[in-house]
Amino acid sequence: MKNLNKKNPTVQDIANEINISASTVSRALNNHPKISKATKEKVWEAAKKLGYQPNIPAYMNADKTKTICFMVPDLNAPFYRDAINSIQEFYLKKEYNLYIAYTNNSLEIEKIYASSLIDLTIKGVIVALFDKSSDTSHLNQLLNQNIPTVFINKTDHTPNSCKIIPDISHGSYKAVKHFISMKCKNIVIFTGNLNNPYYADIVIGYKDAIAEAGHKYTKEHIFSNTINKKNIFNQLDSFFKKNKLPDAILAPSTLVANQIINWMSMNNLSAPKDILLASFSSDKNYTISATTLSTVQYSGSEIGEIAAKKLFKQIEKGEIIDETIIIPPKFIIKSSSLKLK
Repeated sequence: MKNLNKKNPTVQDIANEINISASTVSRALNNHPKISKATKEKVWEAAKKLGYQPNIPAYMNADKTKTICFMVPDLNAPFYRDAINSIQEFYLKKEYNLYIAYTNNSLEIEKIYASSLIDLTIKGVIVALFDKSSDTSHLNQLLNQNIPTVFINKTDHTPNSCKIIPDISHGSYKAVKHFISMKCKNIVIFTGNLNNPYYADIVIGYKDAIAEAGHKYTKEHIFSNTINKKNIFNQLDSFFKKNKLPDAILAPSTLVANQIINWMSMNNLSAPKDILLASFSSDKNYTISATTLSTVQYSGSEIGEIAAKKLFKQIEKGEIIDETIIIPPKFIIKSSSLKLK
């Protein structure tokens, strides 16, 4: 019987949770190419649920292997899953091992990994930053030890290094500008914790577009809270009760957009008839309203591949490269954000 109160869940605990072998769990956690995507996702979800914090594997101490590490904060997000797959595909061809260090959006876990990697035989590190406001000095030690490092996303404290940054703020700006061109004034955005650079950038783009149009917004227009069905429905219910339905809504993901569509359906509303709707999407395989939902698209696969190539270039040259690469998103307009005549 599994013990969910254990302080340090093990691979066996995860195996018990989802009724598969411990060896399969171990391979899935390390993104083994022979483990199916569906099994990996099931393992990652169970790992997150149980609070699993993996130990640095012993094989990384061996001089025999060529290993890089990807420090990732969220194993459920399609963006990071796509990035992992691209990075692994690139490094398998180079006969490198890829180790996934799951930080679970925890600064303390990130610090532990950063310190541990210093003592290991590791060729390079890719770090997905998750907190805009947190100090990142613990990551400087990787660079100080001349370990090639590439950062995905940015914070206020990003070290001088190679950075691959999706231009989320410009994507938000383009979506909101489109809403404004549809004569919308009451435009609402849903975000999570604004310490997260992804959500912070969505707000920056929103504010820039609103200011440029000479419109005004209130705190009510920027819903910043834990992203879940209950909170989304509560906020929309609040608008509905006040007879203050938004003209348009920008969602941070297709999952949130789906919840908004469900809420509208329950209240005999629809997009675009009653509310215009657009969403960010990093999932190349998303299916929700794919033919009708306007999306700001950015690719985890593309960013993962660029990060992998930039890291390998540093490894080959044996030097740290300081450069910033901005990846522009695409705004695909479909019927959900077009006003009916």
